[in-house]
Amino acid sequence: MTTNETPKFGWRDKIGYAMGDFGCNMSFALISSYMADFYTQYIGIPAAAWAVIIILTKIWDGINDPIMGGIMDNVKIGKGKSKFKPWIKIGSIGLVVSGALVFLPIPEAQTWVKIAVCIVTYLLWDICYTLLNVPYGALSSAITGDAVERTQLSTWRSIGAGIGGVLCMLLPMIIYDKNNDIIGNRLIWVGIVMGAIAFGAYALCVKLTTERVSVPEEKREKVNYLRTLKGFLKNRPLLGLCLASFAQIVFLMSSSQTTKWLFQTHFGEAGIMVTVSSFISYLPLVVLIPFASKIVKRFGTRLSVGAPLALSAIGALVALVVPIPANATGSAIYIVALALIQAGGGLFNLLVWAMVNDCIDYQEVKTGVREEGSVYAMYSLFRKISQGVALSLPLLCMEAVGYNPQANPISAQAPGVSASMVKVAAGLMLAGSVLMLIAFFLVYNLGKKEVAEIAEKLGKKVADIATTDILNATQQEE
Repeated sequence: MTTNETPKFGWRDKIGYAMGDFGCNMSFALISSYMADFYTQYIGIPAAAWAVIIILTKIWDGINDPIMGGIMDNVKIGKGKSKFKPWIKIGSIGLVVSGALVFLPIPEAQTWVKIAVCIVTYLLWDICYTLLNVPYGALSSAITGDAVERTQLSTWRSIGAGIGGVLCMLLPMIIYDKNNDIIGNRLIWVGIVMGAIAFGAYALCVKLTTERVSVPEEKREKVNYLRTLKGFLKNRPLLGLCLASFAQIVFLMSSSQTTKWLFQTHFGEAGIMVTVSSFISYLPLVVLIPFASKIVKRFGTRLSVGAPLALSAIGALVALVVPIPANATGSAIYIVALALIQAGGGLFNLLVWAMVNDCIDYQEVKTGVREEGSVYAMYSLFRKISQGVALSLPLLCMEAVGYNPQANPISAQAPGVSASMVKVAAGLMLAGSVLMLIAFFLVYNLGKKEVAEIAEKLGKKVADIATTDILNATQQEE
């Protein structure tokens, strides 16, 4: 007789889960950071047309994500017991190919061809990203039912995403020329190389992680979309988390876009200085990583994430009020402000996925049905819509103060435009900080006490399911 007990939660799960978002964020960071510049500055699509394209494609996202979540909850694919990993494998292949196709270098094509290629390749990438990211996000709730271990997974996911993002931070040194213009024909090769690296990371995620918490097949219910939507609208913490994520992505994370434009037009150095500013503003997040679990254990996620956002608001207010000249001193002031903003929002980046799992548990307590795929998809829907707005709103705001993305970043911009762009960038980040504070202190209602009560209610159920899975596996081996 042989036994095949489920291995205990440990380093394999943490590293494997981190590898998943390492791969995802390499692709996502490349698209979110450079697709707008590629199509507006290099390909030559007008900013207004770009905004319409990206918003319309995100409407498809709004349909695509819940569909994927429902399919994942109801359709079992693959020969193994895993609910999520077969979908991750399929999505990873498509994401590698589509991530490069988005950057097809066709600057001489007719405008309608440029727009058609932009729509088709982006939709293809988006579908593949959903196929991978929705099951990957829900995978954490199946790896463990323990709140502390979920926090650890969320932290390691952020570590993986951060490392993936670091590679994109290095790109300005190779994709801008001496005149601060983007070298668009290099991005397709960047996409191919980064896609190959990401594919290996997805394979490690599948290999190293173990699913321990699952709903047995005979107990798994059909997804009722009206019920899921009704549950979502009554899920107050999830609504608060959606508002916070919208504010972070649209306003706070707009700095990834606006910083490039400011160094192109205002500070006059888009190459290495964009990379330097990205690294420095990212350092506070790195410092927080070792302390995330301890902070959450002491204060709970709501207070741990919400209170530091006041620091983000202060940093954004400094950048808005203090004069920032177009020289080295001005760039230093702006980078310090970015570091303050990232320090305030750093714990949200580290803990957001653990908070999604808390919202999944909250809905199970309220409805009696565990729908991690569908709930995660509803949250992902709001993130995708937010990403669409984030890819268009900052550019439209910059154009409103006179910025011309198709003109030379320095010599062809109207007088005073770059100074106005600094104020726009700071104003966007201030709005995001304030909205996130409102979301966590007026809407999100899962403090330390509430999370403990939910864990207590679900603890027996989760333990029973985990034990049953282990026994079933042992009996099959016998």
